[in-house]
Amino acid sequence: MTTIYEQIKIVLSNKTNEIITSSEIKDQLKNKFGTNPGSVILSDYCYNRYNKGISFNKHLFQYINRSSYKYLGEQYPYTGLIFHKAKGSEKETVVGEWKNGEKIIYEQTSNNNQLENISKDQIIKLYENYNEILRNEVSLLNCKPTELRHLIGRIGEFLCAIHTNGKLVKEVNQHGFDVVSNGRRISVKTTAQGQGSFITLNQNTFDDFDDLFVVQYVDDDFKIVYYGPKEEVFNLTRCYKNKYEVDINRLLRIAKRN
Repeated sequence: MTTIYEQIKIVLSNKTNEIITSSEIKDQLKNKFGTNPGSVILSDYCYNRYNKGISFNKHLFQYINRSSYKYLGEQYPYTGLIFHKAKGSEKETVVGEWKNGEKIIYEQTSNNNQLENISKDQIIKLYENYNEILRNEVSLLNCKPTELRHLIGRIGEFLCAIHTNGKLVKEVNQHGFDVVSNGRRISVKTTAQGQGSFITLNQNTFDDFDDLFVVQYVDDDFKIVYYGPKEEVFNLTRCYKNKYEVDINRLLRIAKRN
């Protein structure tokens, strides 16, 4: 009897790199082999999704969402993260990664900080992917960069981790810093504002980081404005309510001096 895994390969043999819905695949299997749709669990055969209880050695798809899958076929040189959603949990966790078809499962740690495990290769891939999204938002969908603060801020964090060979440390309850490199806590600030712009620092979390990494998005490029100790910046700040404000031009002068 042909296994469901083999059946999928047969019906999708000419669909490589196409996105297909789970219902479409189940219908094809039922029509061709009489397979019970309830027995078909496509997420068991994904490169980027792990389901507890399976051997995780048969990979055909890239998981897009609960109803959409991209068919890649066997032995695909996949690069990306492996996600797992535990039963009863509302949150997915990263349990491993692929690099050009090589699978790596992370060692589980007690602190459960999944971002500490992610390799530089994956951060670079995220940096590339987010830049592509930004370009589509700006050039294709005509959004202004200043309207994409969260996206631009995340790209700045990836750039900092790559530039400093550091680790991302952003968590839900994390305050004050975004990257750790060589034991130094780095606060990342990214802006798409032009001339006369400034960045803000929270006075309440100013003691929670060591270095400042400032990035400016200008003319489709992310430029590092300043990277160094926060003390060098403190004398340039002005107070407004509970925040410190620092002029970008003054930071640029520090960078040129150094």
